[in-house]
Amino acid sequence: MGKKTILFLHGFTSSAKSEKANYLREQCKTLPGVEFFIFDFNPTPKDFEFLTITGMINRVRQFLLDHPKDDVRLIASSLGGFIALQYAEWFGGITKMLLLAPVLFYHPWGTSKEEIALWKQQRVADVAHQGFQQELPLRYTFHEDGLRYTSPILPATQTTIIHGNKDQTIPIQHSRDYAAAHPDMVHLVETESDHRLTGRHNLIWEQTQSFLLT
Repeated sequence: MGKKTILFLHGFTSSAKSEKANYLREQCKTLPGVEFFIFDFNPTPKDFEFLTITGMINRVRQFLLDHPKDDVRLIASSLGGFIALQYAEWFGGITKMLLLAPVLFYHPWGTSKEEIALWKQQRVADVAHQGFQQELPLRYTFHEDGLRYTSPILPATQTTIIHGNKDQTIPIQHSRDYAAAHPDMVHLVETESDHRLTGRHNLIWEQTQSFLLT
């Protein structure tokens, strides 16, 4: 049998240096039949400035066209989870997905109407980027493009969600509602943790082995 490929999609202000992603990459080194890739949406600060959801989906598409794999499984965190859902719906070819505190529809997280109006006027806003550990500009085109994605979509493949019940960024209720709406396709694992799933690496690895790779 051919190798199973796991592609990790990081969150909005994260990067390929994601602690979860690199932990999982090290764990997967113990499995001879698994290839693990971390996709970096922001190789440079300039990439983040021009980020859009559509662009993120298309970049994953280009990566998989350039690196064709027969058995692709996605682990995706936060906004990366939304990209995973959209990619699987658009292009197919994904065996399973493990989503970590995923965004399930676009909404301007904690941004007021006044802040959005200023963003539109100035065409750029500064965002605290965890990966680069600095504030970086983000073009208003991110919000304009995001408005195309304000409704949840159907899951295109078997999906497990891990979500912390203390998440103050993406409410766990979003995942509860999504799992309840698609009980044959989506399984929700609730855990005592925050948006970053701090202290839950072992749980993520358990679900990777028991669900994603089976």
